[in-house]
Amino acid sequence: MKAQNWDKQDVQFLANLALPVRKLAAAMKQGKGARIGQSTVVSQKVHTFNPLTPQFIHILQDVDAGQTFYQQTAAGRVYHMDIFHQQGLIDHHLVAAALKRAADVYQFQFSLSSIVFAENGSRGVNTDYIDIQTGTGGGRVTGALTYGKKLSLRKAHENHVHFAAMFEAQHQAFLFYAVLAIEAVILSNHLELRRNERLIHIKGKQEKPEMADYTDETDSFMQRNSSGFGQKLSPAVKQHKLVQDALELADHFDTIQDAQQFMNKLHSPNKSKFMQDLEDDGERQRLLDRLTGMGIVKAGQRSLELTVYGQELEQYLKEHFLEIEAHLRKSFRAIKPLSRQAGKNKIQCCRYEWNTGVAAWQKNNDQKDGELAVADTVALAARRMVIDQQPEFQINDEDISYFAREKVSKAELCVLIDTSASMTGARWRAAKFLVRYLLLSTPDRVGVITFQENYANITVPLTRDYREVENCLRTIKPAGATPLALGIKTCLDYLTNTRTHNPLLLLISDGLPTLADQSRDPVADALAAARAIKQQGYGFTCIGLKPHHSYLTQLAELAGGSAYMLEELEKQLLVQAAWEQRLKLV
Repeated sequence: MKAQNWDKQDVQFLANLALPVRKLAAAMKQGKGARIGQSTVVSQKVHTFNPLTPQFIHILQDVDAGQTFYQQTAAGRVYHMDIFHQQGLIDHHLVAAALKRAADVYQFQFSLSSIVFAENGSRGVNTDYIDIQTGTGGGRVTGALTYGKKLSLRKAHENHVHFAAMFEAQHQAFLFYAVLAIEAVILSNHLELRRNERLIHIKGKQEKPEMADYTDETDSFMQRNSSGFGQKLSPAVKQHKLVQDALELADHFDTIQDAQQFMNKLHSPNKSKFMQDLEDDGERQRLLDRLTGMGIVKAGQRSLELTVYGQELEQYLKEHFLEIEAHLRKSFRAIKPLSRQAGKNKIQCCRYEWNTGVAAWQKNNDQKDGELAVADTVALAARRMVIDQQPEFQINDEDISYFAREKVSKAELCVLIDTSASMTGARWRAAKFLVRYLLLSTPDRVGVITFQENYANITVPLTRDYREVENCLRTIKPAGATPLALGIKTCLDYLTNTRTHNPLLLLISDGLPTLADQSRDPVADALAAARAIKQQGYGFTCIGLKPHHSYLTQLAELAGGSAYMLEELEKQLLVQAAWEQRLKLV
């Protein structure tokens, strides 16, 4: 691999990595290690070697790096590299600085070469999730770099630089940038790179890693809990961990209040009834796997109790409820649907025309003048320079961009949700997730109508009040039959008697109607009710499961709308379908 220009504005360097990256991805998928150049070993496993023969590297295929180093619950999340060099000390501050620069260069080249970067909300490589260790120390590259000072730990890294990072698989090319950056630091210290003669893959329990020399206090954001291998978390990392685990609990239980309610029940003297309720809800195993993996609870045969960390997290939830809720709202707003047009801000980038010698900007459209969009202008010029292979960077008239405020288009989103018995669990959580997302990511008023058994209810009138929506949604428990016709009629009656603008009905259901309204045929009743939607001129979208494609498509056609058929009612898929339909309406 040619290293020249990797740190320049040369998008071709990234393109040339396509084949090596494919080979690397194949090795990762097989649970194996690979070499980058001659000095670096990379895998998602733990590496070991005999100090007397460091050229022979053992890849422990059954020992995941993330689970071992950071107590991650899932395997295959952390990339582990060792870059070997002549015995000597490498300043870890220099390595950290080089890696941050490498990440910036990679992000820039990737953004130029791939439109996917702009469209899919990819976070790229977050340097907060890169840790290093050398013979002088280590830690998170964006941290204070005052960790990894234990003598045995520093001694163990006098012949190699340890690198661990967590990012999406699509960014595996960054590993090549990281290697080149670290190798440059090593060579600048007048130390030679050391060749790896052989990678030895070991399966099963043939070899267990000895971690005593590798444990010390850490500021890593990848650390899941402090129970493994004697790791201790710094105050800053502990704070970060509490926040992240609180957000994860909210995702699992649906709300922070539900998580707190669950923890309170663990203090109840009547735990047997609580455990039976978990069994009846069908959530017990999923719940226990998640919470024990997070180090929050200890589970026995018929008992469940909070760990010391679980008690600490419970107290944190009580003291920082509003802060965590703010984090949750921010995370909803950060979600980016996959559509090219999705997620655009009301400030949109438009174009200027540059006339030499004229003090004022001249527009090439009818929009009002706005503020110069410096970042967009530079990005357009940089892309053109790469495409045209120009030797120098310069800004031309076609690059000039400015900001202009667009008029915000609003709608009234009425979410009609099937809350029959089959919608319990993950499906109901996904439906509520969609409601929260629409409320927090659009300027629209959002209302919720639910239907189950033999009634339909205006659960949430059209509103922008997040607290009201949360409180109302928490009162609903899916149960009973599916009176779809009654749900549609209730929704139409509400909209008819409410002042609305651009109303859109979003129907979410996992099955067919099972309870009739006017006749003895629930299917025919629902189709008849759907015709009234078209007559009223309301927008309509039905989101359901593929096995019911024929019926739901017919329902949507009669309502004058569209249908989205999904394999499962998952959060991101619901968001995508709802967002696309809203764009058509506004």
